[in-house]
This record gives sequence, C-alpha cells and structure tokens, in this order.
Amino acid sequence: MAYGSISGASALVPAANELGATSTPTSAQLVSWLAQGSAKIDRALSSAGYSVPVSVAAGAYPELEALANLYAAAYILIARGMDSSNGEAENRSNVWLERFDVDLQAIAASNLIGLGVTVVTSTTAPRSRVRTLQLRRIDGYSALATGEDWTE
Repeated sequence: MAYGSISGASALVPAANELGATSTPTSAQLVSWLAQGSAKIDRALSSAGYSVPVSVAAGAYPELEALANLYAAAYILIARGMDSSNGEAENRSNVWLERFDVDLQAIAASNLIGLGVTVVTSTTAPRSRVRTLQLRRIDGYSALATGEDWTE
C-alpha cells in the first residue's frame, strides 16, 4: 500500500502540469516513486518496532501521506530538470530528499502509539544464551575438550 497520491505529489510541483501516460515523467513512474517512498517509510517504522503499513484510520497517516508525496515530488523535479538552471546541480530536489530523510527519522523516533500506529508484538520466545567455560585442571593446565588425559 503506497502512501500519497498522484494528485498530492503533482500539487507540490504545479509547473509539471498534468501527468499522464505520455508526459515526462509518466503517471506510472510517479506511482512507482510513491511506492518507493512508502517502502522507505515502512522500513523505518518497522525498524522502530511499529506494524506496517499504517492504517488509513491512524492519526499519523496524513503525515506519512505528505512525506510520500514529498519524495515523489522530488523525483518529478529530477525527471523534468526543473530545479536546475544550468543543468549541473539539482538543488531543490536534493533539499526535498534531505527533508524527507530528516522528517522520516523524526517520525520513526516518535511515540506513534497515541496516533493509532500499533506496535509489533513478538510471538517468539527469546533465545537463551549458551555459556561455556573452559575447563582447567587443578594444576593450572587446560584439559582437553574430549576429556582425554595429558599423560605421555
């Protein structure tokens, strides 16, 4: 499930006009960028211990939707070359992608339980640690692991 929408991402770049099957970028490419941004969001949230994808009913959903739209809009700028006056630098898109990363880190570090995002519950029991000690003989020499005697 992708957060964001074609209309939401293209609204951030009004100079891109209407995106369709023959535009640059195409609407299919925009859908792909929304899915990529949403996958990054889901990965950050799942790493923070939250269940993904976040439900549309959750209070945090509009913020995640805006974040995915920002990610896709940055890629619209890159595809159209709209943020570079001389063709050498991608200033605005880089700023938007950095903002995406900073906002995503802030969201993942937040307590989202109050906004309706559920925490993943672990169903597996924790693994017990195996501790081993090297056996030493009374005289201070190490014993063989097989239990054989050191006599010659």
